[in-house]
Amino acid sequence: MTRSLCILALAWAILRPVAAPCAQEDAQMVMDQLFLSQEWQAKNNLEAARRAVQDALKLDPSDAFARIRLAQIDAASGNVRAALDGLSQVLASDSGNLLALTWRGHLQLWQGDPAAAQGDYARVLSLDPANGWACLGTAATFLARDRRREAAAYLARAQASAGDDADLHLALGDTFSRLGLTANARMELERSLELNPRGTRALVAVGEVYRRIGQEGLAQDAWRQALALDPLDARARFALLTTLSRQAERAMSRGNTVEAVRLWRTMLGYDPLNQTALERLRALPR
Repeated sequence: MTRSLCILALAWAILRPVAAPCAQEDAQMVMDQLFLSQEWQAKNNLEAARRAVQDALKLDPSDAFARIRLAQIDAASGNVRAALDGLSQVLASDSGNLLALTWRGHLQLWQGDPAAAQGDYARVLSLDPANGWACLGTAATFLARDRRREAAAYLARAQASAGDDADLHLALGDTFSRLGLTANARMELERSLELNPRGTRALVAVGEVYRRIGQEGLAQDAWRQALALDPLDARARFALLTTLSRQAERAMSRGNTVEAVRLWRTMLGYDPLNQTALERLRALPR
């Protein structure tokens, strides 16, 4: 539970562009490189994302947002110590940088230090009481210590602050899902998809919620949409194939071979080398 909640805070922290303190033309070039880094990271090409940030820092070595982006890429690459050092350097010159404080809190959660993380989140909330990400992070620090009552209050604050932030609704939905609060999870994930219908992570997560409440048709629709948007999404493919396989086995147990065959062939449409489907089809009488 603890590690999972820390991961969600790290995985979905939103990037908010800030103005770079340099000449207007250079500032636009810096922002172009930073947005390019986000695009590369979305494609899981962290090296290209790092090069784009480094190009931005060549234009303006003091740009705080670029330095935070580099820390985020370090964290995504598994170098949490470098990420923490980079964020601390930003905060040494700008102690009220909300994004750096929030991300340092996320990383301290990741390292299993909820007390230190809570200190950073508290600093954010003292400057911005409606900061939804700091509220969610604070809730995670309480959950890490099994203090659900205190966590619930901060989760409610995060919900109230989420507004049109699709990523925050997604993170809240994931948190509620992990806590077994299915109705809350469904509401947050569906809201995330209203704001960002192409959010594959939200589609995968809401599909799991639908599966839990017995709405397998809705679950499959969500996973199919995710795969239509990103055919390489392993989570969506695994969830869809697992559900189709389970349905095929149920059909066979009822003697409905035609339906089972249809489902196994559907599985092969998503994974032509799926061994379960191939073996089941080969085992059928000719």
